[in-house]
Amino acid sequence: MQLVFASGFLLPQHAGPIEYFNGVRQLAESKGRASPLFHIVAPLGKSEARSALLAAAIRLRFPTGPIHIIAHSMGGLDSRYLIARNTDLASRIVSLSTLSTPFHGSPLADLVRGDSPSLFSLGLGAISNLIDDTIGRLIDVGAVGDLTKTGAEAGPDVATTHPQVRYRSYAASGRTTDPKMSRLLSIGHTIIHAQDGPNDGAVAVASAKYGEFQETWACDHLDMVGHDLDDPLLRPRKFDHIAKFNTIIDKLQAEHPGT
Repeated sequence: MQLVFASGFLLPQHAGPIEYFNGVRQLAESKGRASPLFHIVAPLGKSEARSALLAAAIRLRFPTGPIHIIAHSMGGLDSRYLIARNTDLASRIVSLSTLSTPFHGSPLADLVRGDSPSLFSLGLGAISNLIDDTIGRLIDVGAVGDLTKTGAEAGPDVATTHPQVRYRSYAASGRTTDPKMSRLLSIGHTIIHAQDGPNDGAVAVASAKYGEFQETWACDHLDMVGHDLDDPLLRPRKFDHIAKFNTIIDKLQAEHPGT
C-alpha cells in the first residue's frame, strides 16, 4: 500500500528526533509493501504551494500505482489542492482521510488575520499584515490566510469535482478527563467553543467534517498525531493515536487489497 502522510501548519515533518506523526512511520512500514512518504513542506506556506511540493514528492516516490493520503490539519487543505491541480495524480488517488482539517476555517486564524470584530483582532491583523509585507518577501507565510473561514472555504471542493476519490474525515473534541487539552491549546479551545462549539483547541468538530464523516476522537489537536504537550518528552501518554491510525490503515487495506 502506497501511503502519503500530509502534515499541518507550523510544525515540520521532522525536527531532530521528533516526527510530526509520532510513531506512525513504524506502523505504516509494518503495514505496507512500499515505504510510506512523509514529505517536508513549508510549515508556514500557502496550501497551493505546499500541495505542489507534495505532488512532486509523490511522483518521485510513487511513479505508478494507487495512492492513499492521510492528512492532519492543514495537510487536508493541501490535499484538496493536490487533487484539484494535478490531473495525473488525481486519477491515482484512491482515498483521502483527514484528521481535524479546518474545512470551514478556524476562528483562531480569523482572529490573527483581523477578521474578527474586536480591537484585539484588528491589532493582530495589523501585525499579521506587517509580517506578510516584510518576512513574506523572503518566505511564504500565507498559511494563516488559508486557515481563515474565507480562505478555507475558497479552496477547491474536490468531493464534488473529483468524486472518484473516497473522502473520509475525523474530528477531535478534547480529552475525556480534565484538563480537556494541553495548556498551550486551552485558550484556543475557549475561543473556538464560544463560536463553534466542541473543538480540539485548534479546529471545531463542525469544521472538520468533509465527505464521509467517521468519528470524533477524545483528544486535542496534537494528541491526534501523538504529541501530548503536557508531557515534556513529547511522547504518547494518555491517548492511543497509534490504535486509531492502525484502524484507518486496516480499513483502507480491507477495502482496497493489493493497493
